[in-house]
Amino acid sequence: MSSTDKNTKTSAEKKEEQSVIYLSDIWKGVIKFWWVAVILGIIVSLILSLTSYSKFRPVYETSATFTVNTETLSLSGEGLPSYAYYYDNATASNLADTFPYILQSDILTEAIRDDLDISYVPASLSAKAISSTNMFTLTASGSDPQATYDVLCSAMKNYPTAAKYLVGNVRLTVISKPVLPTEPVNKFTFAVAFRGFGIGVLLGAAWIFIYALFRKTAKTKRDVTEKLKLDVVGTLPEVTFKRYKNQKTDRSILIKNERIGKGFLESVRVMRNTFLHLVKENEKVIMVTSTAPGEGKTSVSVNLALSLADSGKKILLVDGDMRNPSVPGALNVNEKELKFTQENELCSIAPVEKYNVSYLRFTDKEHTYWKVMNVDYLTGLFGKLRDEYDFIIVDTPPCGLVSDSMLIAGTVDAIIYVVLQDTVRINRILGGIDTVSHTDSRVIGAVMNGAQSGLVGYGENYGYAYGGYGHYKNYSRYGYGYGYGYGYGSRRGKTKAKQKSAGK
Repeated sequence: MSSTDKNTKTSAEKKEEQSVIYLSDIWKGVIKFWWVAVILGIIVSLILSLTSYSKFRPVYETSATFTVNTETLSLSGEGLPSYAYYYDNATASNLADTFPYILQSDILTEAIRDDLDISYVPASLSAKAISSTNMFTLTASGSDPQATYDVLCSAMKNYPTAAKYLVGNVRLTVISKPVLPTEPVNKFTFAVAFRGFGIGVLLGAAWIFIYALFRKTAKTKRDVTEKLKLDVVGTLPEVTFKRYKNQKTDRSILIKNERIGKGFLESVRVMRNTFLHLVKENEKVIMVTSTAPGEGKTSVSVNLALSLADSGKKILLVDGDMRNPSVPGALNVNEKELKFTQENELCSIAPVEKYNVSYLRFTDKEHTYWKVMNVDYLTGLFGKLRDEYDFIIVDTPPCGLVSDSMLIAGTVDAIIYVVLQDTVRINRILGGIDTVSHTDSRVIGAVMNGAQSGLVGYGENYGYAYGGYGHYKNYSRYGYGYGYGYGYGSRRGKTKAKQKSAGK
């Protein structure tokens, strides 16, 4: 294949990818802001409905149909009168055409006011000739049925007098008499409400389009390399479990779970091999973090540790998120069943035999937080343990919310940054990367998590169960028990920590 063909193919692939991303952004906008479209629809619908209702006035109509005859007569041979029929047809049309001028001259309106003894005419009048006949219809329209009827009756009486100044002497013969209207010819309908709702939804759609237009997130591996300037350590697809009624199933996101698909197992294996290729010989203490909660950093930490252990490495898994510890939940183990050995007064270590890894936890006494989150203490702890293990994987809080990650970053050798696909804005991710990059620790690269098969080339829709985005409540405020949200030292805080899913 020539270089021209390659360039053409690359350009076509980029256009296709941009199209997919664009639709993805719109779909994300629909999911996030569908309620905006609904609320706008309701608001616009109410505004138009109330405005239309306040302006609505019932209109009553009544009509009368006449034949038009001139007063000019001629005698036939037998001495019988005859009428100029053609002239009468022309007169009927002329009456309808000249009716607006009759109204403008105030001849008819003055006659109606005088006849009804009123100061103004409370109804409008219109005339229409019936084609090819000597008939025309006079119609009155107004908001009051009785007044409208009276105006038409007066117009019938005074119309010939007013018309003779323009068309000559005429005689009107009533064919259809007017009747008092009982119902308005117009009715208020809620069609305007539906139209208003549609307009509001369109405004919401415009909002979603603008959101999609300016939404910049990491959607592909190219975004990681070009926009974040990081190597791709791994790309983990989304894991979904089928639901079985009345049956408890293992839903842990672990490579040891037999219900995990082959696509996920293979992606973890590739991540492990890439990690071993990118990590330097002296980089043994590895920190795993992310920008925001819910991006799956704990699951990445745990599965990377288990995969490294499967390859024969001696691994220590450290739960460095004291505010919201979740490594035990991710490992699907009960801490009470583990046999801990006190390393020092601030931490203890226990082997997790079924996974062939060791787990380090910090003591949960409220006053120990500030002692643990200390550069000298952590540097000394990791310096001592690094000789005992091939790798120490440290799961930390999101660096985009709290300062713990920045402090820990200064005590480790290297950093893996977890990015949940198409979720956090690029500028926020860059801010988080910049935060941990102010230390001497090297950012090895990024793991793209929760990748959709259509965007990363996976043939199986295993996906990654990343626990959902936006779990901020445990980091929302700093309070008693050195925790955010629910106090870490409280009973409720411990219960919440145990219930946290593996995808924190």
